[in-house]
Amino acid sequence: MHYCFDNKDALMTELVKALSMELRDSVDANETVWQDVGSGKEALQKLIRAGLELMWLNIEATPQRQLLTYETTTYALREGGQTPAKLAIAREQYDFNDSTVADLLEHARDATDTRWSVPVRTLSRFTLGIIDGIVLRWLVDDDSEQVREQLDLLSEMVAGYAV
Repeated sequence: MHYCFDNKDALMTELVKALSMELRDSVDANETVWQDVGSGKEALQKLIRAGLELMWLNIEATPQRQLLTYETTTYALREGGQTPAKLAIAREQYDFNDSTVADLLEHARDATDTRWSVPVRTLSRFTLGIIDGIVLRWLVDDDSEQVREQLDLLSEMVAGYAV
């Protein structure tokens, strides 16, 4: 470990980055989602839902990695009071994930010729908070059918903030 990383915190930071990048790449990998999407709120909702589905396919295929993200966050929060660098691990993870969701929302907005009625950063944090809850609940009850219904609701809710 010490050959590649200065300490455990550096290892944890890189682990969190790798997991977050993998999730981001799962949405970015399929360019066909962004082609011929149309315009307006209905097109936006469909595009957001398609992006959520791509993300979900990655999550569903990697339940142990998803659990690891919660464990690293909990570790960072538990130890953060003693060492601010540990708290930075969780903050960096969520900042990266917020940025990923914000990028997806902005790309969808551009592709559908719409605009957001609230700041995209607020909307991305809201969306990520719901996704976090959906994933955690899925790790508990392993009900992918329910997840897909919740992703339908989430895409409708988010698209409701577009004009």
